[in-house]
Amino acid sequence: KLTFESLLYALLVGSGNDAAYTLAEDYPGGIKNFIETMNVKGRSLGLNGTNFTNVVGIDTFEHQTTAHDLAVLTVEALKNPLISQAVAKDKIEIFDIGGKNSYLLESTNKLLGQVFGVKGVKTGWTESAGECLVAYTQREKGEIVTVVLGSSDRFGETRALIEWIYQNFQWQPISATRQ
Repeated sequence: KLTFESLLYALLVGSGNDAAYTLAEDYPGGIKNFIETMNVKGRSLGLNGTNFTNVVGIDTFEHQTTAHDLAVLTVEALKNPLISQAVAKDKIEIFDIGGKNSYLLESTNKLLGQVFGVKGVKTGWTESAGECLVAYTQREKGEIVTVVLGSSDRFGETRALIEWIYQNFQWQPISATRQ
């Protein structure tokens, strides 16, 4: 038996599909209601190119998203301190409720600790989608979310994209009086 927090780490650090299913099964109304709630939340966030048909992102008919929608979803998710903390871990040891069994979880995000300012977020892969990586980077100049989909080198492409953005863009403060 694991706590909710440990399951969240298993999902976000260890990419555990079993953790996603366990969390969804325990949701009121079970997996079907969890997926519907995901879609309702997506619509409320304006994720017009997204439709969830499962809780883990595996290839199924009509399960789809866009890079834009993943970036919007990431910004929203990172507002939650537990999620923000979890996706930033390169590894963590979790324990069952009794403290008897431990599990070492290691992130598949190779950019954590390797690229200055990368604070997470999540890797993914399916046969149809290819290699995917959503990354959140925070540096003195500003914060960015990058999304790479359909890649054969998600880490190299994301690293290049991050460096290109920080070398080619300037952040401007938003004026409170600007309309």
